[in-house]
Order: sequence, then structure tokens, then C-alpha cells
Amino acid sequence: MQLLFLIIKRVELVDEVMKALATAGIHGGTAIDSVGMAKSISTMDNLPTISFLREMLKGEDPSMKGKTIFVAVPDEQVEAAKDAILSVTGDLSLPNAGVLFGVPVTFALGIN
Repeated sequence: MQLLFLIIKRVELVDEVMKALATAGIHGGTAIDSVGMAKSISTMDNLPTISFLREMLKGEDPSMKGKTIFVAVPDEQVEAAKDAILSVTGDLSLPNAGVLFGVPVTFALGIN
């Protein structure tokens, strides 16, 4: 089993992603608000590396909040879940398109 995480700024896609996952037979996903590094450091001035980080994150809108979707998926459904997500989000290798990754789950209770 894997826990898939999708972090996106395009919050308008959340319902479409959830629908695509459900259509692929994957249920039980959760979406939460999330804030990226650009927002977190936008008001900090007291750390020596802040100016460096601001330069790295140039172009990101620090006022934008995103969404993080996470869903536990049996190993045999990981590819179907990835395909469903990418059918909505498009190419995640584009700048600021989002991040998708999976983490192995060593145990789970309450998942049917």
C-alpha cells in the first residue's frame, strides 16, 4: 500500500482530481489546505538565508494557498491513481504545476 500525496496550487482542480480517482475505483481521499515555503518566508527577515530562499522562489505568489490531496492506495492501483491524477493536472514537470509522490504504508487501520 502507498500513501499518495498531490500538492497543487490550482485549487480549482481538487474536485476533478477526486472525481477522476473515484472513476478509477480509488476512494477515501482527503484534501487539506496547504501553504508553501514562499508564503511561509515572505514576512521573515531575521534569518541569514531568507534572501537566498526568496531569490530561489522568485515568481511564486506568496499569497496563494494550495491544496494537498492524500489517498491510501493498494500497490496494484498506484499506476491507475497516477494516471487519473495526471489526466486532470497535466504534466507535473512544468514549473508550479504540482508535486505527486508516494510513501510506502507499513500498516493501516480503518481502511477497507
